[in-house]
Amino acid sequence: MQGSDGARLHRDLDIPQAQLVLRKGYHRGVDSYSAFIEADGTTRTGLASYLRERGIASVYLCGLATDFCVAWTALDARKLGFSAAVIEDACRAIDTQGSLASAWERMESAGVRRAHSTDLP
Repeated sequence: MQGSDGARLHRDLDIPQAQLVLRKGYHRGVDSYSAFIEADGTTRTGLASYLRERGIASVYLCGLATDFCVAWTALDARKLGFSAAVIEDACRAIDTQGSLASAWERMESAGVRRAHSTDLP
């Protein structure tokens, strides 16, 4: 829940190289799956502009859940003109009623690549 201890980054997390912490899901009446665009399809998070300002054209994605948040983010990345790859071994899916297979079909059709953590530069 937003604002709770469970929603905070762990106090022992040490990521001095992090330049951006993106928070999503701040609009009470709008679900939030993608890191680029809220589920209303119009509210942008600012991530695309942030990446473009830095000349970043490719994104590598991982997290929970492959078939929802990761997939929505990957699909939005492609819609916004970014190259996208999902790091499969750094993700986990919910996989309810074939949701994972369906998500991969949509992602692959959109040009999202599958990657493994050992493939990273």
